[in-house]
Amino acid sequence: MNKFKAAYCRIFQKCFKIAIPFMPYRCPEIFYSTSKLTGLFEKKNINNVLIITDEGIRKFGLLDRMIMHFEHHNINYFIYDKTVANPTTTNVEEARQLYIDNNCSAIIGFGGGSSIDCAKAVGARIAKPKQSLAKMKGILKVHKKLPLLIAIPTTAGTGSETTLAAVITDAETRHKYAINDFPLIPAYAVLDPKVTVSLPPSLTSTTEYTPTGQRIIFKSPTISYLHNRYGCTYPRS
Repeated sequence: MNKFKAAYCRIFQKCFKIAIPFMPYRCPEIFYSTSKLTGLFEKKNINNVLIITDEGIRKFGLLDRMIMHFEHHNINYFIYDKTVANPTTTNVEEARQLYIDNNCSAIIGFGGGSSIDCAKAVGARIAKPKQSLAKMKGILKVHKKLPLLIAIPTTAGTGSETTLAAVITDAETRHKYAINDFPLIPAYAVLDPKVTVSLPPSLTSTTEYTPTGQRIIFKSPTISYLHNRYGCTYPRS
């Protein structure tokens, strides 16, 4: 990196830090059981919901309890379970089409960070149907309000349910990029312990490494500022 670019980056970081208190950062409203979602949907008159997850989550039956509540309250749900470990633009477009075809009004990201990031990107594409994800990469390029977005983490430590970022991989070039904007923060996060304890022990132990990396990131002055100012609770072991 040349001196001019380095200087630009430093100035940008300092200006951004000064601007943070005036930006619309928010914390998602927290539920502690998936059963609470039916009341939320009835209150908001939502009948059709898209659930974005992966094959493993569906295979292990982690969706079953939530689906039982939906069926009991006559809430229609449509499941996209093809999300891969690093969600691709193909994943996003397939899920987006499922949302449109079934006239959905809400999106649930159910799983690890990949499923939640995919759900965020789907919301961004629905909010801005004429703009590709590639043109939204970077900082503050979404702007528009997303459909009702709910994050249900199944692992201890992804933290994606509280962040304004989604990391997506271009299906053709394999280029990975981040989309960062305030509308990507989920409106609700469901931190249901019955979901996380349902994971196989091997997966639980593997995902526990994530908080270790987040502790390192958490030392960033900007992240610490957001935590101290807004009081958001980030997953820690």
